[in-house]
Order: sequence, then structure tokens, then C-alpha cells
Amino acid sequence: MLISIAVDFRHADVATRERFHLSEERLTQLYRTARNDVVREAALITTCNRTELYAWVDSEEEPAVQRAVHRLALRWMRSRTDGADLLRTATQRCGYDAARHVVRIAAGLESQVLGDGQILGQLKAAYLRASRGHVTGPVLHRLFETALRAGKRVSTETALTAGRQSVGAEAAITAAQRFGNLASARCVVVGAGTTGARAAKQLVRLGARDLVIVNRTLPRAEELAGFVHGRAALLDAVHVEVAMADVVIVATGSQEPVVEAAALQAARSACAATGYPLLLMDLSVPRNIDPRVAEVAGVTLLDLDTLQAPVHLAEEMRRDAVPAAEAICEAEVSAFLGWVATMPAREAIRPLREALQDVAKREVAYVFKNDEVAERAASRIVAKLLAGPMAALRRAAQRGESLDAQAMMLLEMFTAEPGPTTYPAHATPTPRSSPAVPPPTGVVRAAGGNPTPHHPSRSAMPAPPLSSEQTA
Repeated sequence: MLISIAVDFRHADVATRERFHLSEERLTQLYRTARNDVVREAALITTCNRTELYAWVDSEEEPAVQRAVHRLALRWMRSRTDGADLLRTATQRCGYDAARHVVRIAAGLESQVLGDGQILGQLKAAYLRASRGHVTGPVLHRLFETALRAGKRVSTETALTAGRQSVGAEAAITAAQRFGNLASARCVVVGAGTTGARAAKQLVRLGARDLVIVNRTLPRAEELAGFVHGRAALLDAVHVEVAMADVVIVATGSQEPVVEAAALQAARSACAATGYPLLLMDLSVPRNIDPRVAEVAGVTLLDLDTLQAPVHLAEEMRRDAVPAAEAICEAEVSAFLGWVATMPAREAIRPLREALQDVAKREVAYVFKNDEVAERAASRIVAKLLAGPMAALRRAAQRGESLDAQAMMLLEMFTAEPGPTTYPAHATPTPRSSPAVPPPTGVVRAAGGNPTPHHPSRSAMPAPPLSSEQTA
């Protein structure tokens, strides 16, 4: 059964999310110890807004599932007390709910900003990190493959990711449109919160190279400045920094203006900058730029009334796209759950498929003398032969019947040892490694010759790499 343990922005504030956030070192330790007799696969998604652990549990029994959840929480937090706190805070999902949630994350439907364009790349990176930690397997590979495909479809088939995604990004785009080439501009962002950070990142994406982050506390400014390769400054120096700038975006939580008209005019005079144009954008409520700044020579002042119209239009476009995006997600989740439901049938028929493919490949190779042709032809032949038996096993699995006896019967029917084949003297067919057909993976024979069920670890099967088409 698929399970997840999630701490996200909808149910936990920043301080709480910080407590349960995993560093790279702790994530490595988690991956080393996550798998056990019940947990077969695991993968962690971590962003600034969420930390979510997904796992495949080799049981659907409630006691086994809960035991797996508690073990994962303990590995996550490394102490029983902290693990219990995690479970009290986290949202637990299983089966359909867990699969649906990760697909909606990939589509941008669960993001703090609807249609977040960055989440798809973050999800792909999370899966690749888990894959390198050797804790994924066929189920989580298929789940993340499904999620990434759904996200790509939503991006290309709907307008969910269209337009600007925040007022901070819109301010940066407006600055680029009004000023021109930002590569030659000095840009200042006052405020290192969410809006200021988005504005700063968008400025960099639009070509800004000289960027100053001004904030009331220096560590927060230095953190953001380091991320955008800029410089940090304290709010005490705001008027000098603004006077020396070409573009300024102000987004703080102050209840009073942080940029005042008289102080700015004096600073521009002192810096000999009165002859240069200055674009100021105020994204704060209440306003953080004194409206009288617009009277200072060379200064252009924009506020939220100017910037909100395109933001609201884009948000409206994205909201109109939600039903179409949700329909795509539901279709992809249904396909994934259908694949999961047929896992017992695929496992039961695996030995028969391998035995038939071996025979078909040898016979085709004998005729065409080409291993590549033989491989392709054998796969096609066996797929057609097993379509009916696979459907029968699938129906039996859906009825809750044991597949062991049916799998053994099919194996004996299809792979009864034929008499010796006579080949021409010049032909040397590829010898079989063993004249005996191996028993099916899901069945072993007891001493009395009767089949008894055996369930090998599915975690032993390596997951294939994500294809570029499916993960772009």
C-alpha cells in the first residue's frame, strides 16, 4: 500500500516546517534506514512549503501500515518523542489519497501560489535524490513518473501556469518593461520576505546583475542576497541605497513609510544622482513609500493599484483552468492505481513470460541469425500469447483469489518439455542454461510436491531511470 506523511504550509507555519525539515545529511541517514521488512520503497519531497515522505508498504493490513508509519516517523526525527510530535502535526494519507495528492502537487494544484511553475523541477529532483539513495523501486518509480507526466500535461494542455504568479514577479517584469535592459541597472529590493524574495529572483531571471537586498535584520538579507548573488544592507541605509539605484521594489511589513520624500531628496543630492531617473514600486499595505516621493525630480512611483490588474487577470485565468487540470490528474491517478492493481497478476505470470520469451527468442534467432531482431520479435509474440492469461489472472486478482495455483497450471501447460529438436548440421542454436523450467516467482514446491505461496521482496527489482520525455 502507498502511504505518505506530510507537513505543509496548509497545516503548519514556517517555524513548525523548519523543525521537521531534513538537511541533506539527515536525509541520507533516513534513506539508509528507511527500508525494512514492511517498508519496501521510500522517497521524500522537500521544498520551502512542504516536507512529505512517500513509501510503499508490503501490506494492506492496518496494524502493519501503522507500524510502518511509526517506524518512518522515528527514522525521520531520530527520537520517539519527536516522532510522536511529527505524527501529531503531519497529515497521513494512504492508497488513492496519497497517489492523488502527489499528482496534484506536480500539477501545481497544491502550491501556495496556484500553478507554481517551479514545483515540477523540485519533484523530479526529489525522486532522483531518492533513486540515488537506492530506496525507490517499481511502485514509486511509476508514481513519480505518473506525477511528472500529469504536471507536464497540465502545463501544456491548460492555462494553470499561465501569466504572472505573484505581485513580486509582476513588479520585476514591469521594471524590465519600463527600464529596459536590467543588466546595466542597479536594482534594490527592500524587504526579504516572500514578496521581496520573489521580486529579487525574478529580477535576476530578467538579467539583473547589480542587486542589493535591504532588510531590517541583516541575516535574512544576507541569506537572500547569497541566493541571488547580490549584496545585503540594513534598513538604516535605505535612503542612500535607494538614491544610488535605478529600480527599487519595496515590500515590507512596516506600518510606516520606510522611504520618505525629504530624506530621499537629500540622499540623491548628496550622491549627485538628481539627474538620473529612478523607478520606485511600492508593494506594501499600508504603503511603505511616502506618496510625496512622486514629487521628487526624476522619480516615478508605482503602487499596487498599478500592478494588481495583470496579476488578477493571470490569477483568474489560472482559476478557470483548475477543472481541466483536476480532470488530467484524476485520469493519471486512475491509470496508476490500475497499474498497481495488476501487480499480483504480473508477478504471478512473470516466470511464464520469461520461459516463453526464452523459447521464442531462441527459435527466432535460429531463423534470422540476428539477436536484436529475435529480442523484439520474441517480446511481441509473448505479449500476444499472454494477453488472454494475463486478463484472466487480473480478473482473479480483482476477485481476491490466490493466483498461485493458476500461475502454476499455466506454467505447466505452456512450458511442457518438448522432445528433442533436430537442427541442421550447420546450425548451432543457443543452448539453454538449464533443461528445467524454473518455478514461478510467486510459487515454490513443498516437500510433498504441492505448491505453496512465496512472496519475494519487490524492493529487489531496480527502478528504470526516468525518461527525458516523461520528466521534461
